[in-house]
Amino acid sequence: MNELTHYRASYDAARIHFRELSTSQGWELYSLVVDDAEELFIDIALWRESSNRLIIHSSGVHGVEAFPGSAVQCAFLSSWQPSLSDLPSIALIHCINPFGMRYLRRWNAQNIDLNRNFLSSFTTLPINPFYDRLSPFLNPQSSSQLSYFTLRVLKLLVKYRFAALQQAIAQGQYNDPKGLFFGGKQPAIETSLLRSFFQQYLSRYRFIKGIDFHTGLGKFGQSSFYLEPHFGQEAYRQAESIFDQTIISALSQTNQSYQMQGSLVAGLKAYYPERDFWMITQEIGTVGPSKILQALRQENFKFHYQPEYPMKADLLLREAFSPDDDAWKRAAVQAGVQALTQLTHAQ
Repeated sequence: MNELTHYRASYDAARIHFRELSTSQGWELYSLVVDDAEELFIDIALWRESSNRLIIHSSGVHGVEAFPGSAVQCAFLSSWQPSLSDLPSIALIHCINPFGMRYLRRWNAQNIDLNRNFLSSFTTLPINPFYDRLSPFLNPQSSSQLSYFTLRVLKLLVKYRFAALQQAIAQGQYNDPKGLFFGGKQPAIETSLLRSFFQQYLSRYRFIKGIDFHTGLGKFGQSSFYLEPHFGQEAYRQAESIFDQTIISALSQTNQSYQMQGSLVAGLKAYYPERDFWMITQEIGTVGPSKILQALRQENFKFHYQPEYPMKADLLLREAFSPDDDAWKRAAVQAGVQALTQLTHAQ
């Protein structure tokens, strides 16, 4: 497998590659219209079997992370050989956040973090007072506030421990529409489209397992697996058996994990309350939390407050989540394809 052949430099090129492979390999192809005028779509390739088992693989919920996520799905499709007699149905969800992939953002066109938008209800929004205290640092509105990033981070680390800072920043917030990790005040169009698709096409299955593919968290080029705590010990046991690797719990509150609100995984769990369902998050580590936060902060400032600022913040953000490093790219695709293959063939 030549992993690098499945990377594409843009959303449009990646979408074309995914669709061509899906069609040539005999998969059903669906396109959910996010923005018709902008030609932004969530494409889903579905391999349909008669069994009551379903495998879900999602990528690009954080748009800029879709470059390796798309490559993983395309590499899997390119080597697809449906030779087993007891295959599950498989749904490959390509680039949940096409706006973010096209414009090198982690958020969608409304600045919503889609992985904080799958709340069961928006009547009473979660609160995050610690984030609110950190917001002046996280969301600078002038170029002078971008300065002395490392010094400011060190001061915060002295005042608060790393795990507490990471939890407060990344769990999600629902107050500031221009702030990092904004979960939205109502369901985003991408969220609504996916829920409708699951209701229409993927509601009959009784046994559902999945992988939500991400980049950023963990050591550079290394794959790790995370399971949200509401799945229980049996899900951990099954996942460790399938992937032959220790599964990290979001409850651990370590440098490797944090809990979030309104995740895609939690949203699907709520959709399948009476089913045998669990979905794991796979992370491919990149440049480390400090550099990631700096890139997010810079890109968000330029996008909202000073578009003419002479800084290639979007390219820096892409480098933070999809490094232009051939060894990293190969490792990401190999790990992603291996995990998806292991889950597909697990009984």
